[in-house]
Amino acid sequence: TAPRTTVRAHWEGTGVLKLARPGEPWSVWLFWEQGWEFRSWYVNLEEPRLRWAGGIDSEDHFLDISVYPDRSWLWRDEDEFAEAQRVGLLDAGKALRVREAGKAAVEMIKAWGTPFADGWENWRPDPGWSVPELPAGWDRAPGPAKVRSR
Repeated sequence: TAPRTTVRAHWEGTGVLKLARPGEPWSVWLFWEQGWEFRSWYVNLEEPRLRWAGGIDSEDHFLDISVYPDRSWLWRDEDEFAEAQRVGLLDAGKALRVREAGKAAVEMIKAWGTPFADGWENWRPDPGWSVPELPAGWDRAPGPAKVRSR
């Protein structure tokens, strides 16, 4: 709950792929161990992505869900979610919407819908890809010209 800043950092760890569909109040991250051994999915509850001239933004909602290859799942970071409410980062209405989004995500998990049934755990990046350059101003807050992605 400490103030956050935007910084550029080098990714530490094994492979991760983040899948986000317009309008959904979550993204699904896939994690691998060394050697591309698939570990788990991670449902990150967040604001639907917001597209603007400088990129795509979202806002984390603290509460998350881990999903495992055996289709088991569990809530994550409930303590952070409670603390965010306690210190006023989430009001009661927004906290209720986040919890409802989480319940909808759980129903998707139980039905083994997209993206869990889609084979993304077999995805691999093209070895010819290079790391793209960040555009100038990537770290500036978006202005009022933001356009909601559809």
